[in-house]
This record gives sequence, structure tokens and C-alpha cells, in this order.
Amino acid sequence: MILARFFEMTVFLSPRLSVVLPTYNCLHLMERHLGSLMGWIDLADELVVVDSRSTDGTLAFLRAHLQHPGLRVIERDPGLYASWNEGIAATRGRWIYISTAGDTIERQHLLHLLRIGEEMRADVVVSPPRFVYEDGQPHHDLNWPPSKVLREFGEEVPFTLDWKAAQYLAFQHCPSALLGSSASNLYRGSHLRLRPFPTEYGNVGDTGWIMRYAAETCLGLTPAVGSTFCIHDKSVVLTPNACYELMKKMMEAEYQRLESEQRVGPILKRYMPEQRRSSHPLWVKKHMLWHTRGNHFGDRSRWVGVTLAYLWHRGREILRDHFSAPTFQQKQRWIKPLHTIAR
Repeated sequence: MILARFFEMTVFLSPRLSVVLPTYNCLHLMERHLGSLMGWIDLADELVVVDSRSTDGTLAFLRAHLQHPGLRVIERDPGLYASWNEGIAATRGRWIYISTAGDTIERQHLLHLLRIGEEMRADVVVSPPRFVYEDGQPHHDLNWPPSKVLREFGEEVPFTLDWKAAQYLAFQHCPSALLGSSASNLYRGSHLRLRPFPTEYGNVGDTGWIMRYAAETCLGLTPAVGSTFCIHDKSVVLTPNACYELMKKMMEAEYQRLESEQRVGPILKRYMPEQRRSSHPLWVKKHMLWHTRGNHFGDRSRWVGVTLAYLWHRGREILRDHFSAPTFQQKQRWIKPLHTIAR
């Protein structure tokens, strides 16, 4: 407790933490969001609000209710990750926290991320969130990649992940993000300012970021939970086919980029041919045939054939993965627990 209090005082006295708050027509989330933010915002040296020309009064609400000596407001045209990037570029802090609308973090958890980020000398510290609805009520766990990785490695303490493993896992989990929610994470300022989020992948720029930069990023993970991710009602929901096409686009584009820069790690190089032979296209075709308008008999008949083919290929994948997947002992060589990192 004494050490935590001492670290908190150090954070407060040193120019250390920058907060980026991107907003766009999210007035209905701001009261709960600011209620949480005011519990820890004194830890930050600067707060950069980036509003994408909201039309629902979001910015007016923030101007009236948000006070901070290091507050700056940027108004720009809409663009999810373009807004993040502009806010990040305007920061000067050693660490950056991205406070996305509706997502919250506890004071002690933010201090925990700051402390272990320094101790592990990490560029990003990732933690799994709890999931809530827009009114703050609990949502069931979505089992995002950070939770899977923490469970897979069986570690109950923070650890850093070897870059070759982080790169492999980033591609393996695509289009889900190995980073989980950026509002549950902390980024080293000097690292993030030089590596903007990709803007060409819609709302999964986090996924593209870690695929692109894992080879030059020290990625830390902690099993501690002290943040929430808000499940929003989405106006646009990707179809299975669109989701598959996006995944294929991301994997091919980012792999080719890494190949051209000679930054493909050995684990990813071994994994990519198998991914290209994935049964996923059959799953997409199966889903599309079943939901074809008109419920035609021919479509249903083809669905049976495609489903049997999918089950055959999927069974082969499961067997292949069982016999070719890295063992637990091999995976343990990919990580460096916090207590083993030289101070």
C-alpha cells in the first residue's frame, strides 16, 4: 500500500501520462464516462479531446463539465483512427492512455499499468476488460484474444511476449485484436507517436496495428482486470462474407508489407501457408447458402454438400493443429514473466 501510494505521488509529480479522448456523437455515454474519468484524471499531465464534429452536443457537454489544467481540444472531420492518430500526435507524455467513449478504467488499474510498463520496459501493456452495456450493466465475457493468450500461457503474473510469438498470435487471431481494447491498455508515447494506427481497416485498426508493428514492439500482458469495454449498438454489422474478405485483405496486405521489409518472423512464416488453406471460405459459403432469400430447394441442397465439405476440412484442421501446434513447454519459451526481467 505504501509503495502504491509512493508510485502514485511520483506519477502525479512527473510529466508522465497523456490521455487522448476521441469523441463523435456520444453524448449519451459522456455522463457515465466522465464520472469514471474524474476518479483518476489528476494522474494525467495533459488531456487531449479530439471531437469529430459531433452534432449531438457532445463537445458542448465536455466544455461545460470537463476541467483539467492540461486540456486541449481538437476539432476535425470524422474518421475513427484518423482522430486517434491526430490526438496521439498532439501528446508529449511518456505514456499514452486512449479513453474511448463509454469505456472506463479504475485508478488503481491505471497505476498498475504504469508501474509494470516501466518495470517490464514494455512498449504496450495489454489487460483484459470486463464487458458492459451502454448503461453500465454487465455483459457476458466475449473471450477476446488477451484472455485467451493469458489462459494459454498459464501465467498469473505480468509477462512480456517474444516479438516472434506476438507477430504470430496477431495474425492467428485476426480480425480480432491481440491488443483487445485500447481503453484497457497503455502505450509508450515515443513508440506510439512514430507508429500511427492503420486507417484502411474500418473499426479494426487495433488489429492492423499489432500485425504491422509486433516485430518492433515489446508487448506486455497482465492478468489484472480493472477496466470495462462498452458494447455499443452498431449501425453497420459486417456479414460473414464481408468479415472474411476483411480478414483476407488484412492478412495479405500486412504479410506482404512485412515480407517487403524483411520482418516476417519464423513462427509466422511457418503459419501463413496453413492459414491460406483454411476452411473458413467454406464456412462463409455455407452460411450464405443457408440465409439465401427465398429459401430455394437448390440452395438448401448445395448447403448440405458445402456443410459436409466444411466439416471434413475443419476436422482435418483440428487434427493438424493438435499434432503441429506448439507445446506448452515451447510456448513458455516465448514469454518472460515480470519477476525474471532484470531491473
